[in-house]
Amino acid sequence: MGNSERPKILIVDDVREYLYSLENALGREFNVLAAASMDEAKEVMNKEVELVLLDIRLNEEPQNRDGIFLLEWCKKNYPLKPVVMMSSHRDFDMAVDALNLGASYFLRKPINIPQLKALLRNIIEQARLSEENVRLRKKLSEYENKD
Repeated sequence: MGNSERPKILIVDDVREYLYSLENALGREFNVLAAASMDEAKEVMNKEVELVLLDIRLNEEPQNRDGIFLLEWCKKNYPLKPVVMMSSHRDFDMAVDALNLGASYFLRKPINIPQLKALLRNIIEQARLSEENVRLRKKLSEYENKD
């Protein structure tokens, strides 16, 4: 598969070693962009990104909610973009918050890479079908309103 054929994903994690390991593990199947902070993620996020894989905490402070804030920003600016949240912390409330704010899925670290690849492929395919459905409905609506 060429670079342009692979789905483009953005991985956001403050632990650079983890970020690089995910980038390496997913790089053959996905065109991976990486960010280690909320600001970096906002800089590289664009409409070509098909999915965001986002750590719920973007530093190790227990009260840190940068991942939640970035999820909210993504859903405001790219409402149809799927966001998969991940965390190594057992914070049930933040997981529920993330899902209630529109996260597609929540994963606990350490992540099983073959399962992650399958999950990302499925979510991206669902998102593509949803976008196609929206596009076709709009086209049909325009066609029906011509009469």
